Amino acid sequence: MFTEAMVDYSEEKLPALVLPCPKCGAKKPHWTEHATYTRYLIAFESGSPVVHTITILRIACSSCGGTHAVLPEIIIPYSSHSLLFILMVLRDYYLTHMTVRELCDKYMVTPSTLYAWKHLFEVHKKLWLGILEDVSTKPLTFLSLLPTRRTSDDLALFFQSHAQSFLQGVTKTAYLNSG
Repeated sequence: MFTEAMVDYSEEKLPALVLPCPKCGAKKPHWTEHATYTRYLIAFESGSPVVHTITILRIACSSCGGTHAVLPEIIIPYSSHSLLFILMVLRDYYLTHMTVRELCDKYMVTPSTLYAWKHLFEVHKKLWLGILEDVSTKPLTFLSLLPTRRTSDDLALFFQSHAQSFLQGVTKTAYLNSG
C-alpha cells in the first residue's frame, strides 16, 4: 500500500502536484524533491510481524522553502507500526478470543502499547463518528468499516477536522494527502 500511495509523488509527477503547503498555505507551490530518509514500518504478514525498511520522500515548497515528509495515511507519524497493523491488533482485542498476553505475544507488542493504542483508538473513534453515533457504535463494528478503498479520503478528512492523523498521539505533524 505504501508503494501504491507514493506513485503520485514520483519525480516526474511532483512538479504537477496540486497540493497546498501546510506551512505557508500557498495554494499551488512548485514542489521539488528535497531529500529522502529511511524508516521502519512494521506490518503483519503470514501470521507474524514483519519489519520493512521504507524510503520517505521530503519535498520542498517553492513559496516558503519549507520541507515536508510525504506520509501516506497508512503511516502514523512517529510510529513504526502501520495503521493496518494497529487496526488488526485492535480487531483481535475487541473480538476477545485471546487474552491480552496471547495477543501481545502474537503481535510482539507490550501490554502498555496495546492499552495506549486502545485508549487513542477510543478517543479518535469518538472524534471520527461524533459523540452521538459513538454511543451506538461498538468498537468492532467501527473497525470492520476500516480499511476500505475510501480510507485514504476518510483519513484526510479526519486530519483536516482534528489536526492529527488517525491514531497519532501528537498534533505537530504537517500532513500531505496521498489520495
